[in-house]
Formats: sequence, structure tokens, C-alpha cells
Amino acid sequence: MNLETAAPDDYAADGVVVVRGLLSPAQVATLAAAVDRAMAAPGPMALDFNDRGSPGRFFGDMFMWQRDADFRAAFFDTPAAATAGRLMAASHVHLFYDQIFAKEPGTPRRTPWHQDATYWPVTGDMLATAYLALDPIDATNGAVEYVAGSHRWAVDFAPAPFREGGSEARRYVKSPLPPLPDIDAQRGSLDMRSFELAPGDAVVFHGRLVHGAGGNPSGRRRRTVALRFAGDDVRWRPHSGTFKPLARAGLAAGAPLSGPLFPILWRREEAGHVAA
Repeated sequence: MNLETAAPDDYAADGVVVVRGLLSPAQVATLAAAVDRAMAAPGPMALDFNDRGSPGRFFGDMFMWQRDADFRAAFFDTPAAATAGRLMAASHVHLFYDQIFAKEPGTPRRTPWHQDATYWPVTGDMLATAYLALDPIDATNGAVEYVAGSHRWAVDFAPAPFREGGSEARRYVKSPLPPLPDIDAQRGSLDMRSFELAPGDAVVFHGRLVHGAGGNPSGRRRRTVALRFAGDDVRWRPHSGTFKPLARAGLAAGAPLSGPLFPILWRREEAGHVAA
């Protein structure tokens, strides 16, 4: 699909659509350089998802938009927010946060099967990610797989640790939510989707969609940026696993998103993005 054919009906049914050419070549180059800067000088929320001593590098960082103008531009100066808003059938879209997932060549670490929304201190159905490809991506260098329709299972599953060992692996053992079923054992009965992506393509998917990815044993980079968006039905639900920057939002339980941490990027009646 392109920007004109990305269909809300497909998104509602499947929970995932691919949008070709969401970013221009110039925007890809700018954002790829920004990712490289972040990897060279990691921020306070950065970490390597690899276990200590594992080969390669699986780099993650968050909330770059608050300190880097090029990440901020990815929210304010691209069609990403408008595309997410139209797919979610939202009346307006808030910036939620951004996140780097860079899986370098020779990195065997999987991205575990998980839902994004169970990590987040919010409720609501209008939660979407625009997952931006900055390198060519396919099955050989860690393309994400999505379980189409799993956002309609009406079950929130316990968060999965992205690292097998260390303190991060112990974060979610007390979750009251049920464990995720064995997705790999059920592949034959599930609608599995994966996409070959060119730089500038995006996958837009629902916050409760089950997804995961293999490692990157190839000799090619796999740099991606996830732009997280929240629509008008999203409400604050603080919990102990909240990311530290989000915990500073200071919102009351049940409140709509508001304030400088969650600016509105797009309104349906304006048919465009809102300037900062």
C-alpha cells in the first residue's frame, strides 16, 4: 500500500498494514544519520538488548525527540502521524514516544514475541506504531513477523523481557497477566505476516498486535525507528513498569493524554499535522 491506499478497514481487521514510501529519501538519510549519532552517544534510556558476551549489537534507545531535532522532525514533519490517525479512525493523534531498534550484522538475539501495549501506562484501542525502515529489511536480516488479527484476541499478555538474563529478565515475573501462548508452535494455524521493506517504508500496527523478529545473522545493518502514537480514546493508567520519562507525566488515572510530553500532532478536521 502507499499513502493513498492504506485502508482503515485492513488495519481494523488485521491490525497491521505496510505503507510504502512514507519517508522521502532525504528524510531517510537524515533519520539514519540521527540513529548513528544516538548509537555513538547513547542517551540515558539506551541499552543493548543482547546478553553480556553475546555477539553483535541489538541497540535500543527512547525519547530521542526530546533531545534531537531530527527525531522530533520525524513526528512533526512527516506523514506518519496523519497516516496513523486515519488508519485508527481517530479524531486526533498525540505523540506518545519514539524508540530505536538497531540490530547490527552478526547479532543472533531474537526480538521476543510480545504486545507493545502491555508495557505502557495507558488504556484504549487507538494505540499505533509506525515502524520505519532505514535500511533494506527482509527475513535474512531480522524482518519483524506479525500475527495478523491478534489485536482482536481481547487478551492482554504479560510483557516479555527482551533479554534472557540479567535484571531486565526479572522485571515482569510478577505480572498478573497470562503468559503469551507459544506462537512458534501454532504457526500453522495463525495468519503470520512479514514484509520486505525498502528504506522509507513503514509498517503501521496496533499496540496489542503480537509480533516478534529473528536475529540478524547477515552482513547487513537493520536500523529502524518506531514512532508511537495515541488516539483520542487513550487514557492514563499508571503502573510500576512505566518508563521513567512517561512516569513524569503527572496525569491522574483515567485522564486523557495532555501536556508537553504528549503534544497533538494531527487533527482530523485540519487534515494535516499540527505545528509545534
